[in-house]
Amino acid sequence: MIIAIIGVVAGMGLPQFEKWSMDRLVRTQAEKVASILSVASTQVERGSYPYVRVEFETDKLITVKGIDATTLSNKLNANKKPTCVSTDMDGSDTITSLSLDEDVYVYHLVKNAAICFSKGGKYFKQFGSADSQYNSTLDKVSLTNNLIVICHQRVTTCNPPTKKFLPLQTATKDGNFPVYLVKYSRFGIINKYKYSYEKNDYINQ
Repeated sequence: MIIAIIGVVAGMGLPQFEKWSMDRLVRTQAEKVASILSVASTQVERGSYPYVRVEFETDKLITVKGIDATTLSNKLNANKKPTCVSTDMDGSDTITSLSLDEDVYVYHLVKNAAICFSKGGKYFKQFGSADSQYNSTLDKVSLTNNLIVICHQRVTTCNPPTKKFLPLQTATKDGNFPVYLVKYSRFGIINKYKYSYEKNDYINQ
């Protein structure tokens, strides 16, 4: 393994390898974020947990919690329609969690941010900074704030609506820090994007 890495570095050159390594790290973490959202959506659609809350406990820790059909039914019968607040999850189970790499963080979604899914999107809702973050333009026409942006820790300004990712030209001699974005819908449809500095746009992966 070590010999293989040395071979890659020798073939690419150190600056290029550093760029490739950073991109691979951020891309892998973005794929994990997309995967945990898919897990949440799958639990809902299968009926295992008809109401699921994806909680951003910190900018590096994501937890998925779910309540069963009986608990949800009792809440609805008590006229307590879920609104993605933490008390909605009283009596919930922890389904899974994700700890991001120490060199990567989730933009804007800090403690108490959450995204809630339900079958058919009926009780879909965002909470905290997941709800209050500004819209971004995706696919040239779509304005949405249903997104999670994954930046490298060295990106001190990570602003998807303005496409401002700073500092520039410091990650390597020939490139900028990689930025990935995960878009989700109320129905649990997940799409992944990478920001292109050259095109100043998010490119669907």
